[in-house]
Amino acid sequence: RANGFSVRCVSDLSSFGSSVPTVTTSTPSPISDTSATLNGNITATGGANPTVRGFAYSTDSTLTAVIATTTESGSFGTGAFTDFVFGLSCGTSYYSRAYATNTGGTGFGTTTSFNTSSCSPYSPKIRFLNGFIRFLNGSIKIL
Repeated sequence: RANGFSVRCVSDLSSFGSSVPTVTTSTPSPISDTSATLNGNITATGGANPTVRGFAYSTDSTLTAVIATTTESGSFGTGAFTDFVFGLSCGTSYYSRAYATNTGGTGFGTTTSFNTSSCSPYSPKIRFLNGFIRFLNGSIKIL
């Protein structure tokens, strides 16, 4: 300052001017006894495209004990996104919410609930590659 110059330090310019993305969560659909398609939407980027988006889901309505999260990395603008989750327990209530992260932080949608259908004692399903194996009357059918 002795020579008439001032110095200003900025610690992180990467988030300058951006805020968290705005995200909504829609009701999962379709839902089966052991799987569901989760639905979200980035409605505003917050000034910087999100680089991560996904879902958190749990049997706990507060999502404090999250069973799992799905994560997709890239550069995402506004728009809908989905993720297929499987290995769920039949006849169970689940809760999910969408999220997206940019340089301004992480935005979350509201928590939605869904119920997997009841277990069927006559047609258990096992996830097999891109389909299902169904046991019917002692025979195996690949769906």
